[in-house]
Amino acid sequence: MKNRLLFIPALLLSLPLALAQAPSGAVSFAFDRSTFPLWNFTGAYQFSQQMVGIGSLAPLSFQVFMTHDLAGRLSGTGTTIVTLGQEVVAAKYALNGTVSLSGNATRVAFTVTLAGGGLNLIAGQPRSYNISLAYNLMVDPDPANPPAWIAPARGAPVRGIVEVSGVGTATVIPDDDFAVALPRGVDGGWSVNMDILALSRLGGTATIVIDSSASPDRAAYLPGTLTLYANLAGTFKPTLALSQVLLTGLRESRPASLQLTFANGDTQPARMVGRILGQTVNY
Repeated sequence: MKNRLLFIPALLLSLPLALAQAPSGAVSFAFDRSTFPLWNFTGAYQFSQQMVGIGSLAPLSFQVFMTHDLAGRLSGTGTTIVTLGQEVVAAKYALNGTVSLSGNATRVAFTVTLAGGGLNLIAGQPRSYNISLAYNLMVDPDPANPPAWIAPARGAPVRGIVEVSGVGTATVIPDDDFAVALPRGVDGGWSVNMDILALSRLGGTATIVIDSSASPDRAAYLPGTLTLYANLAGTFKPTLALSQVLLTGLRESRPASLQLTFANGDTQPARMVGRILGQTVNY
């Protein structure tokens, strides 16, 4: 009887450990712009600003296509149409830049150069021209507003120079309400879908799906997405009732990585750290 009574407290203390469980099977969760956004900025963008020389302000606008790679680099090349004051001219463009995420503030910094040959008619004569622009922007943090890049808290959103042969130069300045709308479908939403096998360790596969630009010829109810494929490995600590899962990008999904911590029984992570599309995740 005495031995049985001594056994009861030990049994009660062991119950929490026996009940502690690692995540297993299909586990999914999602975030959006109001919780913790991630962005894939690949898509077409329309830029509008002003240029000023000796005379009054004149418009400068153009469209470019930007590619956002898995390391967070922004790039683009091609041809476009430029509105240069009262003239509409053709140009070749090149774009290069980076994406960064600090806290919930997503920032982009990139340069755009545009050049037109001597066949463009400017001020009544065939002239060549060159435009050099530097952008420093952030995603509008207010989820009630349409997704857009806006001016940073400090500094100008755009700086640049326009040079036209035989005419002179002008300085580029932003509009008072400078904003660049993000492509349809680029809204900061993303999700993680895991298939976990819980043995002595945790293993399996996962996908990280990020909302992306929807093609104009794609149905509105089928938004574009970017899917990254990842290997899953992890451990379960029953004494702490915590599971740690590491996702690492496979092949063409590298260098994406995400480390997740789950409390006992939860399918929503208590902690996330990693790097995806050049954006540092710290949640």
